[in-house]
Amino acid sequence: MELVLVFLLVNIAAGALACFFGKRLFYVVLGLLVFLGVFNIALSSTEGSTLSFVIAAVLGVVATLLSKFVYKAGVFLVGFAAGAALGFVATMLLPEEAGDFLGVIMVVAGLLLGLAAYRWSDLAVRLGTAWTGATFVVPNVLAAALAFPALLERVVPGDATGTFDALSAYIGGDFSAAYGTAILVGTLALAVVGAVVQAHQKD
Repeated sequence: MELVLVFLLVNIAAGALACFFGKRLFYVVLGLLVFLGVFNIALSSTEGSTLSFVIAAVLGVVATLLSKFVYKAGVFLVGFAAGAALGFVATMLLPEEAGDFLGVIMVVAGLLLGLAAYRWSDLAVRLGTAWTGATFVVPNVLAAALAFPALLERVVPGDATGTFDALSAYIGGDFSAAYGTAILVGTLALAVVGAVVQAHQKD
């Protein structure tokens, strides 16, 4: 149970930080979003080896360092992350065959929002971090509320990597497919709230 709680809390806490404080903590949030994004993708697309953890950590650190020197690049990365997340959520509502093109849809959506973010950076940072943060918070909160026993069934005793891999695959796969509409509506609602909260913060 402890590993499930750690997985959920890390994703929810990082997502909430991005959603409500993304503009003020831009560089920190960027590092967290890149780290979590690469981390979850690495676990979903590999065997969840120790190397996956190392690669995710290194990419997160590198992206954070680069964004401090190249603000627009950081803005593009946040826009790209938000677009990829939007593409992922949108694919859940399309016919099942669309799942075969998930990677292409995520990359195209990421590039489009990344370029838009580059053009309208200040607004894009608020919207992008609010949306991306919401995409971490909502699926994990709903999974905890609606499918906690199913999450517990995916614990691999004595194997944190295997457990995180199984949880990530389940929440991003079967659970998201079953509750796609609820996830989309919840993500949109939370993203709007997050963007409004950020708009009322002092830079």
